[in-house]
Amino acid sequence: GDKRRSLALSNLAVAIYDRYVRFGSCKDLEETMRLHKAALNLRPSGHPDRHYSLYNLAFVLRVCYRLGGSEDDLEEAIRIDREVLNLRPSGHPDRHHSLHNLAAGLGERYRLRGSEEDLEEAIRLYREVVDLRPSGHPFREYSLHNLGRALRDRYRLLGLEHDLESAIQLHREGLTLSPPGHPMRRFSLECLAGALKVRYDSKGCEEDREEAIRLYREA
Repeated sequence: GDKRRSLALSNLAVAIYDRYVRFGSCKDLEETMRLHKAALNLRPSGHPDRHYSLYNLAFVLRVCYRLGGSEDDLEEAIRIDREVLNLRPSGHPDRHHSLHNLAAGLGERYRLRGSEEDLEEAIRLYREVVDLRPSGHPFREYSLHNLGRALRDRYRLLGLEHDLESAIQLHREGLTLSPPGHPMRRFSLECLAGALKVRYDSKGCEEDREEAIRLYREA
């Protein structure tokens, strides 16, 4: 039936995407998208698994956009991510993933077009992600850095000093959660170093520059 076929299509899409990640074939990426769209067609409005197909399709669209695709890919990903978020209300176990994806898409559109509205919404969504990933959550440090980077973007846009200070605090917490040997250690070092460099460029504090250099060396 349709339920088994949609699941088979989704599983095949995931397997082909894994092959794309390993070998980088654009044909595999195109087939992944085609399969996710076919699975979605078998999961209409009201289907209990529709949010999974939407989530997967939006993910592939964002990958295509980042590889040099059109703005239409990004716009469609944002539209789909909004639908996914509506299907994962407060209390849904996967809501934090959907909040993150929509925030990431809005952040990319902000960097493309410079819309303050997109940046503000991204920050609001990232704050909710941090709240849903408390101490001990395996993705907490990543969420802290994402919020910190968004606040850093707003500092560059509006010059609000508390945004930069909050960003540095978030990045320090993220680094604390990424000790030596942690897979996020390099990313955490670079995030904090980048924020300290921004503050050095603004205030000229030698201490910030020296710490940033030390962090970059370790990264």
